[in-house]
Amino acid sequence: MKPDLVGHRVLLRTIHHADAEDLFEIYGDVQVMVFASDPVFSAVETVHQMIESVIRLEQSEESFEWAIVEKSTNKVIGTCGIHSFSACGSSCELGCLLNATYWRQGFMSESLQLLINYAFSQGIRTLNADVDRRNARSRALFERLGFDQQEGGYRLRSISAKGSIG
Repeated sequence: MKPDLVGHRVLLRTIHHADAEDLFEIYGDVQVMVFASDPVFSAVETVHQMIESVIRLEQSEESFEWAIVEKSTNKVIGTCGIHSFSACGSSCELGCLLNATYWRQGFMSESLQLLINYAFSQGIRTLNADVDRRNARSRALFERLGFDQQEGGYRLRSISAKGSIG
């Protein structure tokens, strides 16, 4: 079972069906989903189907997804997770979405820093982010977090046994 990850303003925790309305604000927003790999959700029922998929993928250890909760309001404002693990388990892909109301306030940066540190503490040595070349905000975010631009996305490698970002 994956742990909760606690930051100054955010809590990363397991996604629950009770989060469906908050998640629909994200997955049902054309502005948020324009660069996402999934289509815009047209109904909250689709969020419930997604949550069931998240549960199955976590049980099989194929992917791990956290709800990003703003601590001051207890509102789910986004999601982030790791998936597409390499055969040896030393690399994976990182993904994230954030409610547009919370863009440019540092919430995703704080959340991803928690997730990056957790991934490195679990033996991941390379994190990849597939970022649409037109998504300037995400590109800038990953660059600020230390990811290097690579063919088809961004890459971050850990450089110490303790999981420091480098």
